[in-house]
Amino acid sequence: MINRREFIKKAGMGAATIPLMGLARCGTANKEQNNRIVGGRVIDSHIHLTPGKVKKVLQIMDDNSIRYAVIIASIMGTDFGDKAFYEIMDAIKPYKNRLGLHYTFDWKLAETDPEFFNKAPDMLERAVKAGAIGLKNLKQLGLVARDIEGKLIAIDDPRLFPIWERAEKLGIPVAFHTGDPVAFFEPWDPKNERWEELKLHPEWSFSDHSKYPPLKILFEQANNLYKKFTKVQFVSVHVAGYSENLKEVSKWMDEIPNLSIDTAARIGELGKHPAKEGNDFFNKYQDRIMFGTDMAYWENCDVQGAGPCKDFTNEETRNFYNVHWRYFQTSDIQFDHPTPIQGNWKIDGIGLKEQALKKIYWDNAYRFYKLDRFGVA
Repeated sequence: MINRREFIKKAGMGAATIPLMGLARCGTANKEQNNRIVGGRVIDSHIHLTPGKVKKVLQIMDDNSIRYAVIIASIMGTDFGDKAFYEIMDAIKPYKNRLGLHYTFDWKLAETDPEFFNKAPDMLERAVKAGAIGLKNLKQLGLVARDIEGKLIAIDDPRLFPIWERAEKLGIPVAFHTGDPVAFFEPWDPKNERWEELKLHPEWSFSDHSKYPPLKILFEQANNLYKKFTKVQFVSVHVAGYSENLKEVSKWMDEIPNLSIDTAARIGELGKHPAKEGNDFFNKYQDRIMFGTDMAYWENCDVQGAGPCKDFTNEETRNFYNVHWRYFQTSDIQFDHPTPIQGNWKIDGIGLKEQALKKIYWDNAYRFYKLDRFGVA
């Protein structure tokens, strides 16, 4: 297992070991696994992979009834943007009915290339012609990305409008990772509920307000953008970046009909809410929530949601998924969440009914990404 800080530098992402908890232990056969999942099939709308891991990812998907997975960003080691996108795209070409890829801008280009803002829409269009099913904007935008003059680029910066206009013209969805957990913006000390996680990667702390904007400002900028480009379908990943406050996310969803969310790496936070609150939230927005895990398959190791990078056994991976099914499908109380490094607490299941589960597991992502064109079934 590689050192966590070494991994962060290499991959720029994060994702946790999982105790052997969850639903009853299930076998590897698809039939047995299907019996654990309402509807028997799932789209994981938020994973990461590098080209050398494609076959492993497909095996894990088969073992857990994941029929299709969305590679939510073009990231490969220290490479972002075009280089990563075209290499990953080449690796997944034979598997269009199993894997789809988002294009991702390398925001460093805005800092070094005075023509970046003019070039960006055409860069996006080339990627879509090459097979991109969407555009993913990493959390750097609004938080650390700067222009050639060294000024922070706001999420709703008008210089970026041509990108969203081109996305609308191309008919592709746009994903945003905005901010990070609330605890990452709070003082970095042992009183912080994510102290264990932040100790391992202090570079994830954005508590220094002389360097980083407040989380509230990032949310305001993102929502301004969603409201302006009403014909673009947006997905704000990680429960819109605010899984700690479902009332506020509900307000955004009510105000912004072209906004969807995914659940990636936020089951721990979601499960802290009273089960009724979680059940009400998922039922109300059952047509606009997509299941996702943030599973990451990097070159030298893998990550499950938010923790150490290591080689997980098939059993560990099944249990990681099973905790998700347990949260969504049962009314069990006080069990371990799938990303324990995110915080030392237990969660309660929300016991959704079949109609909502099928939408969250399958229908919404299928429609959002127009997967019928790839023969996904």
